[in-house]
Amino acid sequence: MSGDRLVCEPARLDWSAPSGPRAADYGDVYFSAEDGLEETRAVFLTGCGLPEAWQDRRHFTVGELGFGTGLNLLALWQLWRETRPAGAWLDVVSIEKHPLSRDEAARALAAWPALKSLVERLLAQWPPRLKGAHRMVFAEDGLAVTVFHDEAEVALANMSASVDAWFLDGFAPARNGAMWSQPVLDHVGRLSAPGARIGTFTVAGDVRRGLQAAGFDVAKRPGFGRKRERLEAIFPGTAASGPAQPGRIAIIGAGIAGASLARSLTARGCDVTVFDRAGPAGGASGAPAGLLTPRLERADRPHVRATLAAFAFARNAYSGFDGFHPGGVTRLARDAREGERFAGIAAMMDDSLAWDGEALQMLAAARIEPALIVAQMLGDVTVTSADVVAVDADEEGVRLKTPDGREIGRADLVVHAGGSGTARWFADIAPSAGQVAVFAGEPPQRPVTWGGYACAAPGGVLVGATHVKGEDAGPVEPAVEGFRQALGEVLPDLRAGEVVATWRGVRASTPDRLPVAGRLGARQFILSGLGSRGFAHAPLLAEHVASGILGHASPLEMAGAASLDPQRFEVRRRRRQS
Repeated sequence: MSGDRLVCEPARLDWSAPSGPRAADYGDVYFSAEDGLEETRAVFLTGCGLPEAWQDRRHFTVGELGFGTGLNLLALWQLWRETRPAGAWLDVVSIEKHPLSRDEAARALAAWPALKSLVERLLAQWPPRLKGAHRMVFAEDGLAVTVFHDEAEVALANMSASVDAWFLDGFAPARNGAMWSQPVLDHVGRLSAPGARIGTFTVAGDVRRGLQAAGFDVAKRPGFGRKRERLEAIFPGTAASGPAQPGRIAIIGAGIAGASLARSLTARGCDVTVFDRAGPAGGASGAPAGLLTPRLERADRPHVRATLAAFAFARNAYSGFDGFHPGGVTRLARDAREGERFAGIAAMMDDSLAWDGEALQMLAAARIEPALIVAQMLGDVTVTSADVVAVDADEEGVRLKTPDGREIGRADLVVHAGGSGTARWFADIAPSAGQVAVFAGEPPQRPVTWGGYACAAPGGVLVGATHVKGEDAGPVEPAVEGFRQALGEVLPDLRAGEVVATWRGVRASTPDRLPVAGRLGARQFILSGLGSRGFAHAPLLAEHVASGILGHASPLEMAGAASLDPQRFEVRRRRRQS
């Protein structure tokens, strides 16, 4: 996985026809000139036997080749809202090589005013043009949408899902052969659940034969409008109801990791109990202020795609929250070499980053008030104050115990999300202590970071943060003096007055400085190792863990998930030994 840029080539649209946009590179339309919405309903919804196919199902997955304007999703979403079984969850996984911008999608979808409310909700979470997988969640409707920005064959090879219905909606095979190749159709078969159905507008012979070679039974059906015929296909087998949902899930940790897990799991109807020694927003999630910034590397690698997608998802998750202050963050370069690196990163990215010759402007970054964010992510979930130091797991479930051996709770499974405390169960977690200080004075108009950082906080300007190996952050006075000196050197126009407040906490880190998210063992999962970017990474990685627990579609590319898998360190140790 490599390339010069981390962004996909945009769609090139021709708006000359009154019926809607055409793809200039493929010479084809995005939807029927007669009625694109009715065509979607006839070809894809009816063609896949919806809504009947999802009745009596707790979980259903729809796959799509060709996200385009999002019109198919909107038609599906509308039908799901009208016929959704009680408590059920719908996953949609889609692929788009040339993403439309938010404004282009809005212009195209304006043709259907009856869909306006759904269009507005979709556009509010419209994914960036970055390569990789991008998750949108509409929890009130029991819907998650994951759009993979990449070539169809590459994206499908990197997808983990069990798909019950497919919308094959690429441009015509004669104009877009790569979308309909045999390797693509073979991946469609690989990802299909027993009894999966396909709807598509094309009846091209190569497509019929390709679907048959991939294991599908194929039949022609009457087409829509001027198209005489369309295809339907069925994968062998009988649709299953899916794995049983856990009765109760225990989460150890009420910081941003635990709160994000609680939000993802309760949205899917799970019974969640949260335990934390310090209560909500304890540990590293309780600082007076902080920054939400992306993790930046000058490379297209699986973990880079995953963490950039996590940052974008976190912005959507916190949008509208008290304590979320968008407006960007300025990243100063320490020297010419770092400036060159920042300029190179900006050249690889979309317009959320800009190098102005002196600093990297992270335009999508934000200032946050951590405790407020955590409280809103937790919602109505109750946090039990308890120090859980032991978990006994057997075939009946897990039992959580306090230091005196007392059983404090039982559950079907547990997720370890207690920051540095997860080292009790996962040896590759290491603590890193840190301090910040708030000084009286005027903060910078936009937060500034240089290795340290300065931003507004209750009472003045917050400056941070130290990094000390272990759980002891050291004495307060040297840290405060260091902050005062750094502020004077980096931002001499700002005056640091008297100390208003200090704060210390302990981060959780891993040897490769990447998070761990996934299955830890029998009835045990983990979300930890978030370092100093817990607020940027936790919401999406919680979606990944929740999806793994429930057997839902992951929001990550498989390569990205593997780069964060808890077992990776043990695998590396075994390789070194052999």
